[in-house]
Amino acid sequence: MVRLFFTGIKHSGKTTQARLVSSLLGIGYADSDDLLTRYAGCASARDLYREKGREAFMEAEMEAVSSFVKESGGSFILSLGGGAADNTALMDLLKESGSIIYLRREEESMLPVILKHGMPAFLDKDDPASSFHRIYEHRDAIYREYADLTIDLGPYGDREKTAEQVVRALEENGYAEHDR
Repeated sequence: MVRLFFTGIKHSGKTTQARLVSSLLGIGYADSDDLLTRYAGCASARDLYREKGREAFMEAEMEAVSSFVKESGGSFILSLGGGAADNTALMDLLKESGSIIYLRREEESMLPVILKHGMPAFLDKDDPASSFHRIYEHRDAIYREYADLTIDLGPYGDREKTAEQVVRALEENGYAEHDR
């Protein structure tokens, strides 16, 4: 059974790659934001964070993912939100329930992509670059510590070629098999 948890900084490609890689490997896929919104009965993960605050968000995230892991009977890839690194209970659950795959991108390429989608609540609106730098360094260290495998994705580019790169890295390191 293959249980892979794709982690990484916001907009690193976790959801896109989880969906594409799961298709290439022929296993199920889920996204923690979708699980969270169903579990909490809210419109979006971002709304839950804004309305209930950080602690309530992390608690609901933990419960939603825990329920999914318990109810899942087979192989899957689950993409996590970028802030999963700050939720120690969640990271511990992931570590004991499967393999944590850190999809890493260089900091310099990420901030413009993040800001293109609107100012996230976790960044200082008066100095987004400095606040992102601090968050990136903090979360990168945590993801590296917990990761069973770190895959450096390189610059943003062709999503399908990146998915093939991820599958190769998973196979080469014994985390997945797939017929070519």
